[in-house]
Amino acid sequence: MNHYAIGIDTGGTFTDGVLLHYGSRKVVSAAKSLTTREDLKKGVIKVLQKLHLKEDYSIKLVGISSTLATNSVAEGKARKVGLLLIGYDQELVESYGLTGKLSAGDVSYFQGGHNAQGVELAPLDEAGIESWIRQKQEEVDAIAISSYFSPLNPEHEEAAVRIIRKHAAIPVVMGHQLSTKLDSIKRAATASINASLVAVMHDFIGAVRNSLTELGIKAPLMIVRGDGTLMPYTEAIGKPVETVLSGPAASAIGGRFLSNKESSLVIDMGSTTTDMALVQNSRVVVSEEGAKVGNTHTAVEAARIRTISVGCDSRISYNQRKQVMIGPDRVRPLSQMAMHHHHVAEEIRSLTRATLVRKNPYDMEYWYLHKPLSESETRSLSQKQRQVIAKIGKPLRLSDLLKQSGVFHPNHLQMNDLIQQGKIECAALTPSDLLHVDGGMNMWNTEVAFMATDYFCHVHGRNRKDLVEEVFNRIIDIIVEEIIIFLACQNLDHSKMPASIDGEWGKWMLREIIHSDNEYLSIDADSRFPLIGTGAPARHFLRKAASLVHAKFVLPEFSDVANAVGAVSGSITETREAIVFIREDEEQYHYVTKYGDQSRHFEQYEEACDFANEISRKLARQAAIKSGATDPYVEVAHKSEGSLTRYIARALGNPKLSQMKELEKEEESL
Repeated sequence: MNHYAIGIDTGGTFTDGVLLHYGSRKVVSAAKSLTTREDLKKGVIKVLQKLHLKEDYSIKLVGISSTLATNSVAEGKARKVGLLLIGYDQELVESYGLTGKLSAGDVSYFQGGHNAQGVELAPLDEAGIESWIRQKQEEVDAIAISSYFSPLNPEHEEAAVRIIRKHAAIPVVMGHQLSTKLDSIKRAATASINASLVAVMHDFIGAVRNSLTELGIKAPLMIVRGDGTLMPYTEAIGKPVETVLSGPAASAIGGRFLSNKESSLVIDMGSTTTDMALVQNSRVVVSEEGAKVGNTHTAVEAARIRTISVGCDSRISYNQRKQVMIGPDRVRPLSQMAMHHHHVAEEIRSLTRATLVRKNPYDMEYWYLHKPLSESETRSLSQKQRQVIAKIGKPLRLSDLLKQSGVFHPNHLQMNDLIQQGKIECAALTPSDLLHVDGGMNMWNTEVAFMATDYFCHVHGRNRKDLVEEVFNRIIDIIVEEIIIFLACQNLDHSKMPASIDGEWGKWMLREIIHSDNEYLSIDADSRFPLIGTGAPARHFLRKAASLVHAKFVLPEFSDVANAVGAVSGSITETREAIVFIREDEEQYHYVTKYGDQSRHFEQYEEACDFANEISRKLARQAAIKSGATDPYVEVAHKSEGSLTRYIARALGNPKLSQMKELEKEEESL
C-alpha cells in the first residue's frame, strides 16, 4: 500500500523535508528550503511543496525535529525567565558559584521547601511571592518554579503557581513536572530552560500544524525528543525542554538509518552548531546525567550529545591576539543577505573601491529588525533604543548605524538583549561566505562573498587564500579536539575532566595529532568507530576531520537531510517513575510510594516496592499507547539513591499509523 511518512526538520538556516515510504523504509524524495524565521510556516509549506506529494499518497505520519530549541539556548536567544527558588539556601548556592548553572538572569529566593522525607521545612512565603509577581510580571516572559525536594512533595510549587496566575497570564513551569531527580540545581535549570522555550516551541509547532492544514495533510503529528524517540506534539508544547537536542538526536537516528551502521560516531554539522552522538547496537547512547547545552546542565534524559557552537553561519572574527575565532553566535551570511537586499550588495561593492582609505570592521556587519516588537516591548525600550529600532526596518550597515546614533561601539547601542532574543538579527562574514569563495557552495551571491572577503582581509591584514585556509583549518581543529574529548569521555567521568584539552603537554599532543610536524615523534588518535557525516556542510569539513583520527568516513545518500529522516524513523518511548522513601511521624514511620502527583503509604518496604514496580509499568504502558505506540514493550529498572529507591519503567513501541477517525477525535480533544 502507498502508506507514507513525512519528516520535517527546521534548522537555523534550512528547513528540510523527506517523504519516506513506510513499507520499504526508503526515502522517496527530499527537499530543502530556507528557514523563514519571521514566519516559520512559509518555509515549512515551501519544503512540503517541493516533496511533490501525489494524490494517491496516503500520509499516515508526520514527524518533526528542530534545532531551534538547541540554538535558542546555545545563542542565548531564549525568552526572559524569572526563576523562583523555594527553600533553597541562597548563601550556599552563591558561595559554591552555582548561580550561573541555573540558566536564568532573574533568580529570587523564598522561604519554604521540604526535606528528604517530603515534610515541610518552613511555611511558604506566599506574601513574598505575591509581591514579586506584582513587580516582575512586565519584566519576564515566563516563570520557572523549583522547590526544595519537590519530587517528594510538590505542594509549595503548586501553591506558588496559584498565586502567580492570579496576577499574570504568562507561562509558568514547575520543576517537579519535568524531573523527579533530587539534584535541586539541575531541576531548577531544567525548569528555567523549559520556561524560556515554551513560546519558541509553541510558534514552531503552530507553524507546522498550520502548514499541514493549508496543504490538506491529515496525519498524526509527532516531535523528536532529545533522546531520539518520538512524542505527541501536544506533550512537546508543555515540555519543550525535552526537545532540547531534538535536532541532533534526530540526526543521529537518521544517520544510523541511512548508513545502516549499527555502531558509529554520527556528527551533524549545521549552520549554528556541530553535534556529536554515539550509536551503539543501533541505539543512540543516552546520557544518565541529563542533557547539556553550552554550560547548562539539565535533568532531562537525552542522547549523550556534545554540542559545539560552530557552524557554517558562525561569525568569523579575530581576538586581541590576532587569532581567528569561529562563533559562538550565529549570523546571517552576507552573500545570502545580498540575494534579498540589493542595496547590501551595492554598499559592499562600493567598499572595494574605497579600500585604500577606508578600514572599518563594522562595515562588514548589518543589523535589521527580524521580528516586529509588541507594544509592551516597545514601551520598555529607552528613547535611544527606539531610535535604533526605527533605523533598522531594513538592513543597515553597523558602521552607519553607529555614526547616525553618535556612538563608537555596538555596546553603546544597548541592543544586546534584543539580539539575544532574536528580535534583531545580524549579518556578517561566515564560513558559508568563504565556501562560496572556495567553490564549495554556489547558492547565494558569490560576487558579494568575494568582495566581503577581500574587504575583511584588508581590515585584518590577511590575503584571501590565507584567510580561507585559516578559517577552514580552525573549524577542523575544533572538531578534531571535540571528537577526541567526546570519545575519551565515554567511559570516564567527564564531569571531572576539563572541557577542553588543556596544559602545555595536552595542547602539544593535540597539535601533533592534527599537524604531525615533529621530526622525532608521531602521535596518533585512532577512533574505534566509523564517522557518519550528516548535514549540508559535512562534506566540506568532516572527511578531513575523520582522517585525522583515522576513522572510516561515511557520507550516506540524503545525509544533508538526515535530521528529517530521523524525525520519522524513530520509536515512541514513554518513561514513568515511582519513588519509594521512608517518612517518620513522631515515633512511627511508614513507607511512601510517590508516582506522578499521587502517593500511597505502606507499612512494609517490600509492599511499597512491589507497588512501585507495578504502577510504574502500568503508567508507562498507558502513556506509550496514548502517545500512539503499537503494542509497547515495557522494561522496569530500579536503583537506590541514598534512603530512597527509584523504579523507572520504559515503554517502547513503533508509531501507530492512525486512521482518520482517530485523528478527528484528537482534533476534538484539543
